[in-house]
Amino acid sequence: MTRPGTQVLPRRWWALLLGAGVILLVLGAVMAVTYSLAFVQRGETPGGLSLPFVDAYPTTTDVLLPPFGAFLVGGCLTFIGELQRRGAIVRGYGNNIALFRPLGLVMHAFWIVVSLAVWVAIVPLTLSKASLDQAASPSLSNLDGGSDVVFLLGVYGGLVGAITGALVGSWVKKAWYLRTERRLGPPDPGTRSPGWWTFTYYWRADVWLVALGGLLLGVVPLPWFLGSTTAAVVTAGIGMVLAVAGLASSTQYRRSGMPLGTGSSLTGGETTEAGPDPTPTRRNRHRQP
Repeated sequence: MTRPGTQVLPRRWWALLLGAGVILLVLGAVMAVTYSLAFVQRGETPGGLSLPFVDAYPTTTDVLLPPFGAFLVGGCLTFIGELQRRGAIVRGYGNNIALFRPLGLVMHAFWIVVSLAVWVAIVPLTLSKASLDQAASPSLSNLDGGSDVVFLLGVYGGLVGAITGALVGSWVKKAWYLRTERRLGPPDPGTRSPGWWTFTYYWRADVWLVALGGLLLGVVPLPWFLGSTTAAVVTAGIGMVLAVAGLASSTQYRRSGMPLGTGSSLTGGETTEAGPDPTPTRRNRHRQP
């Protein structure tokens, strides 16, 4: 059996993993734009499409699969590579534990702004152009709830909205924790609440709630643009409730008894943290090679 504390992956691999992940993410973004534009304009040019990985006459799902495949694999590699760059992934008591240096609040906020700017470019700016330019562009002349343009905007707008929500939820969680730590000192693992440990640390459900709220808020402009005020208000209301619930619960992370800069895999089950040294701290994190 592998001894707890042993690195799962050599830390020197971080550059390879991170580099490959970023390349795939950029490739996915390029494919998302290229495939979507070619697909919605296919009626304006004779013949089928000539794009890698798809048929000449693809369905909407066909043009979504290649970029989403690149996003999925690239996101996983980038996530693991960035964890390795700022720390290490080590064996726990039946699971794997990530120990890393948290991203600073300013840099974290920068990525929120970047993600928000991408969403603005995908949804509001595209819809604004559509409303002003429908006569000049046949592909935008008949936008309705069943059009390919609206569907693609909903998919990508919702995806970026979810990412933005997750970033916001994580930032609030971090900022609130640091503010409380300055006032009260580090949390005492002996006073952890099992419920908050499971919710905010093990499952990260608080961040997932904000991400789900961000997804819904990210597609709100679509029903509004299509004239369905009721659908827009209902979607925005549900999204706000989820986001507020997630943000409120993220302020309770301290009650999990865990510090920032650590996370547990789901492979070993929730009870695996009950070993001889269940709580990775900043002190033992620095002892990792």
